[in-house]
Amino acid sequence: MTSIDAVLPPPRLDPVRILRALLLALAVVAPWAVGIAVGEAANGSVAAFGAYLLIVSFPTVPLVRPFATLAASALVLSFFAGLGASIALGSPAFFIVAVLAALAQAAAELQGGPLRLPVALGALAFFLAVGQMPAGGALIYGGLFLAGALWGGLIAAVVLPKAPAKPAPKASGEAAATRFLGVAAATSLLGALAAVFVPSSHPGWLPAAALRVLKPTRAETLRRMKQRGMGSLLGAAAGGLILGWASAAWLQALLVGGLVFAMLTIGAKRYGAWTFCLTAVALAFDLGPAAHPLPVAVDRVLLTVGGLCVAVIAIGLLPVGATTPAGAAPTRTESGLPSKNG
Repeated sequence: MTSIDAVLPPPRLDPVRILRALLLALAVVAPWAVGIAVGEAANGSVAAFGAYLLIVSFPTVPLVRPFATLAASALVLSFFAGLGASIALGSPAFFIVAVLAALAQAAAELQGGPLRLPVALGALAFFLAVGQMPAGGALIYGGLFLAGALWGGLIAAVVLPKAPAKPAPKASGEAAATRFLGVAAATSLLGALAAVFVPSSHPGWLPAAALRVLKPTRAETLRRMKQRGMGSLLGAAAGGLILGWASAAWLQALLVGGLVFAMLTIGAKRYGAWTFCLTAVALAFDLGPAAHPLPVAVDRVLLTVGGLCVAVIAIGLLPVGATTPAGAAPTRTESGLPSKNG
């Protein structure tokens, strides 16, 4: 539990929120269920991963051009995921795309708007897709992911409430923005280099974990690390335990569906618990061979620690920043909701 979670009251039982969370969780696991039914559980999990990342990218649907925004988000997520599946760990292309994905995430962070989180999760999808090659190859992976993301977008358009787009963040100075872009690229490159030498079945999580906490200033990044740290570590352990313990595909899908339901019911204002679910679910989508749960959980936790260590190195290169002054717009959680810390 983070300090944010500690000061918030217990979640209110809102029947509308609960029903919405249930429908969205069912939408995430539906492609997986179809895959299991036809004997293609791995392919179903890829489509479910696409649906999951699309759905969690939007706490609300934009009022202006909602279908275009959702479709663009599905394409962004699928593009990065397809690249990850087609690139070998440690190849020149891996390092090049790692830097480009970080630059895209940083630019979207500076720009704001409804595509900010889809682009950030696209970078996550790239790293998590590395080494995740289904039987049909990278094109099949990308196509399945896109189909799942489009399915998730359709359900999101129907189920999620509509709201005006969040205002763009306060413009950074050109020097500060350029510095953030450079730090993001360097962080991703350092994490990618570390991933090559890590004896892990899913080393892409290391640079992904580093990028997930990176923000434009030192103060914001430290705040994000405080918000995400324990939730990410516990979520990494839970994701590893799910992979190792739930050897049957139907059981793994059931556990993932339950975590998605909990995550959407809790909401991003309880950021520690929300991050726990986000991390556990993201790491549960793994096409690697089955393994004992404890080593898998330890592996995921160590990768998370490694990513946070890379972020600590990067902090010193970021602009110092400042705490939010009275009367200014509050800092926001990853989904765009106001933070209780900010």
